[in-house]
Amino acid sequence: MLIFHPSVAPFVQQAARAIAEAGQLDRFVTTVRDDPSAWSQRAVCALGRLARRDLARQFRRRAVTEISAARVESHPGGELLRVLTALVDRDGRATDVVWEWSEKLFDRGVARRLDPAVTGVYGYEHSSLATFQRARALGLRVAYDVPAPESKYVHRLLTAELARFPEQRTAYHRHTAAREARRLSRRSAEWHAADLVVAASRFTRDSYAQAGLPVDRVCVVPYGAPPPASPDLGRRGPTDGAPLTLIWAGTLSLRKGAHYLLEAWRNGGFGRHARLQIYGAITLPARLLTSLPEGVTLSGSIPRSELLVRMAQADALIFPTLCDGFGMVATEAWSRGLPVITTNRAGAADLLEPGHNGLLVPAGDAAAIVEAIAWCLDHRTELAAMRGPALATAARWQWSDYRLALADALRSGGFFRNA
Repeated sequence: MLIFHPSVAPFVQQAARAIAEAGQLDRFVTTVRDDPSAWSQRAVCALGRLARRDLARQFRRRAVTEISAARVESHPGGELLRVLTALVDRDGRATDVVWEWSEKLFDRGVARRLDPAVTGVYGYEHSSLATFQRARALGLRVAYDVPAPESKYVHRLLTAELARFPEQRTAYHRHTAAREARRLSRRSAEWHAADLVVAASRFTRDSYAQAGLPVDRVCVVPYGAPPPASPDLGRRGPTDGAPLTLIWAGTLSLRKGAHYLLEAWRNGGFGRHARLQIYGAITLPARLLTSLPEGVTLSGSIPRSELLVRMAQADALIFPTLCDGFGMVATEAWSRGLPVITTNRAGAADLLEPGHNGLLVPAGDAAAIVEAIAWCLDHRTELAAMRGPALATAARWQWSDYRLALADALRSGGFFRNA
């Protein structure tokens, strides 16, 4: 079986490993993977240094660790061009153009090299249409992984959000809105070409049902958690006199509810008693970040291994997303014994037990975020007591559980040879 994706994100590698552990993996095809010996990577890192960007650190985030390198096929050209474009692109529009072009280039390349002898293909949204069409012509089974909720649902939600907060609208939003119909059409065609659709949460599956699409072919397989940290973290109490430390991990964006969190932090005056450490890329308009509230620190993107260390040192993860198919930062946080504050529109909320391993707030509600943070400040002991249940949540559903469930779904769907 062939699996392909332009990135080597953890959920992609785990899916590839699930197929490999079942003895059914032909190849994992991707774009850029960390290979310090490759001349192309060395060249791009050198250009990054000229632009005062540590791209070597970003390449380390693309290491393939879950399957044998012999099973990995890499075609980095288009993605490297996107990375280089991002170095000089001020508002993201040029990067977006290169992204769309490179996704289609990658897809067409996989389709051309598709081996008719494989039993099926496993692809992801927006990067799979040409391969799916060729697979169907060859009589191969098609599995479609949808990490995000249904595209029209997301588009309507974000359009309404921009109408409510026009100051959030940027040239980038206008640029992507002009291309949205084409991208929606592509994703819809991929969906209809699939024999099996894999979603990471009930929220994602239900968004497709609300759009009127058949969900009888959808299998929900939640993403797994990293191995839980030492049980000692679960027994750690609050540090006397230390400010409450909350972590944000992921893109600081409209879709993730960043504007509601900053509004809540400012309105609650939390900077006097708490710290908010933000790790991730920033897509909010720069004008909204010129006067950050007291106690807020922007730290940029860091490798996942470093993020896990920072999580173990914090008091809670805050993830007020407006729309997320899952949100792996939640399971990563639980694996470090970190309670999670998130919304009813995060797929990971399937695993949340309010008051036990975190807090649940309505999406798009700054006042509710104020209440949640205030509760954390006033109940440091109770918040610390959530560390043990957080670790237990991670232990109950590991990546190994995800892999077994995914392999079972593929086996039942006729994707495996001799199965």
